[in-house]
Amino acid sequence: MKIFLKSLITSILLVHAATSLAEPFEPPIAHEKIHRTIIIDERGRYTETVEHISRITNDYGADRLGRHSFDHKTTQETLKVLSAHNRLPDGKIIQLAPDWIKKSGEGNTDGRNFDDQKTTTVVFAQVAVGSRLYSKHVLKHFKPEKPGEFQIAFGLSPHGIYEDVSTTVRAPKSLKLLINQRGFEGGIIAETRTHITYQYRIRQVIAHKREDSRIDYSDFAPFLVFTQAKDYLDIGRQYHRSAAPKVRVTADIRKLANELTAQAPTEEEKIKALYIWVAKNIRYISTTVNDGGFVPRDSAYILSRRFGDCKDHVVLLEALLRAIGIESTAALVNLGNAFELPEGPAGSGPINHVITYIPSRDLYLDSTAQFVPFGKLDDQVIDKPTILVALNRLGRTPKMRAEENMLLSETSMTLKSDGSIEGKNESALTGTIEINSRIFRFSELTEPMEKTVNDLLYRFNEIGSGQIRHTPPKDIDATYTWGSDFKLDSITDLTRSGAFIIPVGVSPGYIASMTIYKPLDQREFPYVCDSTSTEDKYTIHLPEHIAISTMPINVNYQTEHIRYQASYRLDGNLMEVSRKLVVQYPSRKCSPAMYPEMLEAIRVVRADHRSPVVFSVNSASIRH
Repeated sequence: MKIFLKSLITSILLVHAATSLAEPFEPPIAHEKIHRTIIIDERGRYTETVEHISRITNDYGADRLGRHSFDHKTTQETLKVLSAHNRLPDGKIIQLAPDWIKKSGEGNTDGRNFDDQKTTTVVFAQVAVGSRLYSKHVLKHFKPEKPGEFQIAFGLSPHGIYEDVSTTVRAPKSLKLLINQRGFEGGIIAETRTHITYQYRIRQVIAHKREDSRIDYSDFAPFLVFTQAKDYLDIGRQYHRSAAPKVRVTADIRKLANELTAQAPTEEEKIKALYIWVAKNIRYISTTVNDGGFVPRDSAYILSRRFGDCKDHVVLLEALLRAIGIESTAALVNLGNAFELPEGPAGSGPINHVITYIPSRDLYLDSTAQFVPFGKLDDQVIDKPTILVALNRLGRTPKMRAEENMLLSETSMTLKSDGSIEGKNESALTGTIEINSRIFRFSELTEPMEKTVNDLLYRFNEIGSGQIRHTPPKDIDATYTWGSDFKLDSITDLTRSGAFIIPVGVSPGYIASMTIYKPLDQREFPYVCDSTSTEDKYTIHLPEHIAISTMPINVNYQTEHIRYQASYRLDGNLMEVSRKLVVQYPSRKCSPAMYPEMLEAIRVVRADHRSPVVFSVNSASIRH
């Protein structure tokens, strides 16, 4: 679903294992030096020369990171490694040998994505802790840019050490470059009658550990962009110039639109019919060769081939809607965890996706998200700024509301005299919870049912068997339901007095899943937070030979953004349990200051779920 936008975006990422604390640490490599020199001509072609020195700091770095890798698009760029060497800890230098350079990736495809990107990798010899790996390469971008559309951008990860990073750019004054940056220092260092030279530097000597669910660092980390776009509306206008001519209402498109909407009496039902047809019938295939990452294909081409990427989906849906008199526009958006568009001169990032917006209904649609019912959005694009290209204005996708993302799970269980359980679950899901369930169920279609059931039970240390039934994941015009019939092996010994934890069984287990992992102790970075309303109801039929002496205590817990309620009732041999968790945040971007509230809520939920049911046994009534 991602769109590859036409810019060189270099994000220096450091790969290492996620850990539980947000605190400074020593990564396996440190970047001692990254110096870029970029010479741009009047047509937007440029030559970029990069010198890079990385220092290996530990055994993981020596084993896994003893290389430098560089990417380029073969239809627009060439890349050549000029020199490389490994300076060993004792000062000995091992110079580049021809077999150090490996090339891969040209024409690579996974069957759904086709590109023209090639990766050139220098694999250094005799890498050890303390090695200093040096490389120098030159990239030539030989494809001229359209007037007014030049941009080149760089980002810096908070998870790496960068001791000396500089970017020097020499460009013709006629390009009228604009600069936007965060965290860099610099400006103009030289000027002639025809050219201007900029230099920006940054030093980052503290690295921070990764945090699960952290927002994209484009929202807060250092960046540097050279561009001709004065703001994101300019980016939208650039896209619109390329995409608008592709929206053609041909005779075939008009005929199809009329056929699909013939039985739809209202505008909303007409839009729904067209959306569902495109979502179900246009297979996702992305081709980013040359300008394919930015320029969509023609609507007639998409219809005849029955495939396309996000841009193509939007073009075809726009043509179908226009055929019945409904106007729409492409909406550029981030698919991921970025929630901001920086003010000022703009590069394409973090925009990487295109969806449809219908002004008359104030409605966003994403037909590439094949598991998303009409009128809903995947959680990857909810509460995000958008660029509404045909309207020449900014917008925002809807906020996440708990009442629109709901799960009601009802599980009936019978506890047998041998401690085993027979059970049944029926669940209703809406919104993002439904969408994610559809995605998970679709991914499991190639797995044996036994494995799927075991994976669900494993979460809560339960063992058993069962069958799951659900609405077909891609049947997005049908109400989605989820259910199961299952058996659990003995959860406790019922021949003597004891206790048991209320089992989850083969059910979604949404609330219970909060209790099975240790969250981060603290957060340094903003993080993604969802708003949902989930409720689990259990009825447990108890055997006659046990008597319940202690039940878990009812819970009524509430903070500013979180409410958790649990109730327990015993009526003869029937136990009734109800647990409800409602989380409503003002946005999907939460600050570290809000995190302790979630930590405390998890503690409350965990304590409740682990509260035992204590029973005694009437041995005379046990049937042998």
